[in-house]
Amino acid sequence: MKTLKTAVALATFVAPLLLLGYPASTDAGNNIFNRVNAEDTRGAIAAPKPRNEQIGGVTRTQASVEGVIGGRSRDLERDLPVYQNEEVTTGVNARAVLRFKDGSVLTIGADAEVVLDEYVYSNAGGIITLVKGAMRFTSGKMGRPGLLIKMSTATIGIRGTDFWAGEMNGGHGVLLMHGEVDVYNEAGMVTLSKEYEGTVIAAADKAPAEPTVWSDGKQKKALAAVSFTNGPLCTMLQKVAKDIFPTCS
Repeated sequence: MKTLKTAVALATFVAPLLLLGYPASTDAGNNIFNRVNAEDTRGAIAAPKPRNEQIGGVTRTQASVEGVIGGRSRDLERDLPVYQNEEVTTGVNARAVLRFKDGSVLTIGADAEVVLDEYVYSNAGGIITLVKGAMRFTSGKMGRPGLLIKMSTATIGIRGTDFWAGEMNGGHGVLLMHGEVDVYNEAGMVTLSKEYEGTVIAAADKAPAEPTVWSDGKQKKALAAVSFTNGPLCTMLQKVAKDIFPTCS
């Protein structure tokens, strides 16, 4: 009789486990914890990493500047964060300055579009795409080795530097202020290593022109494309009522 009661009690305990899909084992408790632990482990492995990590912030703007990420747009203003994969666009007479976590600074000119494709700020690497317009990049303390600036006509490889890049005569121009950069495409490569030395890339299938020191007029024209024209008062008025003061200088 005692044996029968024991069998009934065991069946009562095991039957629900069979219905739930657990193995019929006298070590049922261990099976439950093993399954939960396995599911937890799988969940930890499969958990996706954040795609749009904050990589810096806005330190200054002029006129209309917009950020688009994940299909959503927002106005970019001073002290707002910027994220990996964000597309930054500027309007007429607009400018924007972005400062990244490693201290590097990106200044974007008017009517421009820049995509922060992949910015790795630990030691090296990253990609920024200049879709249109002009930009100036100044690397931080770590020099940004391995960072690439991509354009439709060529790619710029950075070795710790301060340089300008932008549209010019139907192609692109690159002007070095300090440091060294490689400018290359499938047709060839040049290295800029002297202050105010520049090159012009006519098309993606044309090699970058041999480096030359640009004239003062050519330098000023390039840098004017990323220079702020608004004074502090204008900037304040735009922030308060940008519809009334869309541009001023």
